[in-house]
Amino acid sequence: MDAYADESGDTGYEFAAGSSRYFVLGILFPEKPEQTIDRILTLRRTLGKSVTYEFHYRQADERVRSSFFVAVQEEPVKFLAAIIHKPFAPGDFRRLGKLGVYSHALAGIGLRTPFPLNQCKLHLDGSGKQKQFLQSLKSNVRWACRVADRPQQSWGEIRLLESAQPLIQYADMVTDAVMEAVNHQNSRWLDLCSHQVVLLWHERFEDRQST
Repeated sequence: MDAYADESGDTGYEFAAGSSRYFVLGILFPEKPEQTIDRILTLRRTLGKSVTYEFHYRQADERVRSSFFVAVQEEPVKFLAAIIHKPFAPGDFRRLGKLGVYSHALAGIGLRTPFPLNQCKLHLDGSGKQKQFLQSLKSNVRWACRVADRPQQSWGEIRLLESAQPLIQYADMVTDAVMEAVNHQNSRWLDLCSHQVVLLWHERFEDRQST
């Protein structure tokens, strides 16, 4: 099983300087990946876009967003998301930086997912050489799942995959739709794919318990 992930927001805490109040990590599980890819590529041709065009929520206008979410409504996919409410993060968590946010989000999603993930290969949106970060990330998530006595919820593999992959673009569109809903109380686009959403986990750090 393969999954495809993208993030929205940043991992910083300088809110006065423009850091986002939320960090959203969304993960897409396609049951029929080739079928879903074909549908996205067909939509790209229908819209008259070039073969190098990529669907990205923030760059898409209303017509493209509407066309995309309508086109994929019947696709057999599951979607999970962690929504980190950064202003509530305690100081010791903030000091962990990017690795801490990603580790917490992936472990939190894993421990709340209703199916095992130890045979799942997770593809994060990204490129370049980040071997140490990926190794540390996988180690942290594995440790958190082991402590919770649920090692089967730790991801089998974590890799980077460039955004040219249509399923990464699908994850981008839905993840930013989640961000739009929580940051601007606009759920118009999220509502179009809400039937595909299995988990929306809000981490508010209330007594170090998740809600």
